[in-house]
Amino acid sequence: MKIAMLGWEYPPFKAGGLATHCYGLTHSLADRDDVHVDFFMPKTRHASRSDKKHLRIIEVGETQIFPYDRPDSKELSGQFFEAVDKYNKLVVAMVKKLVKTEGKYDLIHAHDWLTMKAAAVLKEDLGIPMVVTVHSTEYDRSGWLYPNQWFIDIEKQGMEKADKVIAVSHFTKRVITEKYGIPSEKVAVIHNAVYPIPEGEKQDIVLFLGRLTIQKGAEFFLRAAKKVAEYEPSTRFVVAGTGDMLPRLISQALDLGISDRVIFTGRLTDEEVKHIYGISSVYVMPSVSEPFGITALEAISAGTPTIASKTAGFSEVFNHCLRVDFWDTDEIANKVISLLRYPPLRKTLVQHGKKEIKLFTWDRVAEKTIDVYRGVL
Repeated sequence: MKIAMLGWEYPPFKAGGLATHCYGLTHSLADRDDVHVDFFMPKTRHASRSDKKHLRIIEVGETQIFPYDRPDSKELSGQFFEAVDKYNKLVVAMVKKLVKTEGKYDLIHAHDWLTMKAAAVLKEDLGIPMVVTVHSTEYDRSGWLYPNQWFIDIEKQGMEKADKVIAVSHFTKRVITEKYGIPSEKVAVIHNAVYPIPEGEKQDIVLFLGRLTIQKGAEFFLRAAKKVAEYEPSTRFVVAGTGDMLPRLISQALDLGISDRVIFTGRLTDEEVKHIYGISSVYVMPSVSEPFGITALEAISAGTPTIASKTAGFSEVFNHCLRVDFWDTDEIANKVISLLRYPPLRKTLVQHGKKEIKLFTWDRVAEKTIDVYRGVL
């Protein structure tokens, strides 16, 4: 089976869970003798390479735009729309060129709205099936506040053109069926997985890690941190990541009087991410809207008990975590304090969480994805 997989980011070009998913899925697919994957992505400053016989990374064009950037100003919008449109056209040309020289693909697999236009054109011109994986919708990215119709239209048209849609959670499937009008039977749910991270020497650190956008709820993390700080004077709070809300969050920490207790790290390398997971005592994911939440799996694999928003797709399948409403900062603070103060609670969540995490493998994701491929072929 020969797959043309269309993506936008792939390690080391990484802004979020999209790169993690594409890396894990392609590597597990490439471990099979009956699958060959060509992964198409923009050319970036740091070349992405494959160490798998059945996986080829094909870089097309060049971009400085990250997959979750949003055209919120006139200065950015032209560059943003132009970059995405140009990339889709270049991908179409490259795939057709390879078909002429190397033979036909069996299937096109696109990830998120960024590559849906290219996938739809290739399906039509080459006469082969199209699968789309939806990692996040415009409703998620906007925090359900003023979603951009331009994105919604592309997502809707792409999902309508697809022979099958893969959603990363039942939460996302509901959004796809209710907001985009896609028939339920057309949508398969395949939850994400994780590569385990080593546990380090724990410190009094409560961690938030993610893009600093309205979707991820970092402002609720800081409000809860203010309350925790009153009872746990030695605890520090780390906000890891970058995004358009960073200046506002720094101001919020100052206004709350906890700026001396909060560390804003900016963008971290992969090794730094693993280190901060390993040494943190509690991980908090207070997302306003979270299709899945791979970061929660990563934290748990590193032996860090996790508090997750009830709206996260992760929460619908993982048992050994504490769940909260993202807006209930009192409850978030209560649970953080409980995990810091009561070793038996922390130990139970860590031990059972590490056992449960073994079920979330990329080989399982690949196997279920192959089932989807076979269904449309």
